[in-house]
Amino acid sequence: MLVLLAAAMPLRIPLPWPVVGSVIGSVSILDLLLLVAAASLVPNLLRRRLNLGYRPLAMALAIPPLVAALSLLWSQDRAESLRTTLISVEAFIAYLFITRELEGLSAERVVAYLGRYAWLVLVPAVLLMLHVPGFGPYGSDYHTGYAVSYYARLSHPVLGGSNNLATVLAILVPPLLYWGHSRRDWRATLAGLIAAMGVVCTLSRGVLAASVIAGVGYLALLPISRRPWARRRPVPGKVLGKVLIGTLSLSAGAVALYRFNPPTHEYISGRLSPDSILKRVELYSEASEKIGARPFLGYGAGVIPYGDPVNPVDVHNTYVQQALSFGLPLGVIVGVAIAGLPLFFLLRRRVHPLAGPLGYAVLVEVVTFAFESSYEGTVLRVLFYLLLAMLAGLLRAATIESTATRSGPDGRSRSARTTARSRSVSVFPSA
Repeated sequence: MLVLLAAAMPLRIPLPWPVVGSVIGSVSILDLLLLVAAASLVPNLLRRRLNLGYRPLAMALAIPPLVAALSLLWSQDRAESLRTTLISVEAFIAYLFITRELEGLSAERVVAYLGRYAWLVLVPAVLLMLHVPGFGPYGSDYHTGYAVSYYARLSHPVLGGSNNLATVLAILVPPLLYWGHSRRDWRATLAGLIAAMGVVCTLSRGVLAASVIAGVGYLALLPISRRPWARRRPVPGKVLGKVLIGTLSLSAGAVALYRFNPPTHEYISGRLSPDSILKRVELYSEASEKIGARPFLGYGAGVIPYGDPVNPVDVHNTYVQQALSFGLPLGVIVGVAIAGLPLFFLLRRRVHPLAGPLGYAVLVEVVTFAFESSYEGTVLRVLFYLLLAMLAGLLRAATIESTATRSGPDGRSRSARTTARSRSVSVFPSA
């Protein structure tokens, strides 16, 4: 819970040492807790019992920090590449720590952690929207005109603008809503519904578009016999009722934001204009030129090409960014590792039905990375790894519980017990 609290409000502390500060700049409370977590993982590493959770998932998540560290050999700015590498390593430590801490917990307990984190992230965002003192935009955004957008749409005082908040909340909505519906857990349903309303109130076009695109992709990956239009059974009235209530609630949240928040009136017109799309096209064009200049090695993790601030490193596309940083060969490897993360969950739908909503949640994230730069954030990359570990821990706990339910007190499966019972009847007919 301490890590989740720090991850919800990762306040940063400037470092007084010039040498260290030139590379890191500042540390957050979350950084300090994960440093302690890394120290606690050392005994497990020495005993060769380090818990990787699902090994394929851990191997995919280890690729970005390894490639970032490798880019130090040719980076044009080794200090910046070192900082980016440290962030990637910290993110992987967060995955290992959460994986170890969730081992042995029940699925219900893991869902409770997810719900608590959703509330912990949303409360500061609402306090910022209400102009509560102490919850204004944190850091450099507070002194710029960009701070106005924080009050026009739901944003987070520390995590950043609305796109960052929407990226964090989007991965929480599917597992919470599915668990609340399938297990009749009103707490999970409420947390998922409020998180979904928070995503809508961020007015993040990238996340909202990614949710639709991911939904289409998810249905395309379903077997034909399991697609909704292939089912002959009618949809239960309770499901339709919940969908209707959820849709009305989300619409009411968006209307209330526009009706009662004056800054939204001025900002909403900019969200409907194509200007930002044209700017993205210009960024992609500039990025392609830079990639063409160094197609094999790139410029190094997190490096602005040639130190030219006119051509920013932030191209609002994680996959193009990897090619900029590492070149086309390694950039494609890192991009495929990130884009392929949903398949880890989607391929396990036969093992447990919960894997489907979890895969959809991760699919929304990786599609969002094609429109936003959230993955490149100092804190958001760590949070992405942390939340992936929680989803993997939830799937593992639910799978273990499902297997235990199908097995008897002697550990045998239900079919094995039935076979043994039939043999006993044939051998002892009088019984």
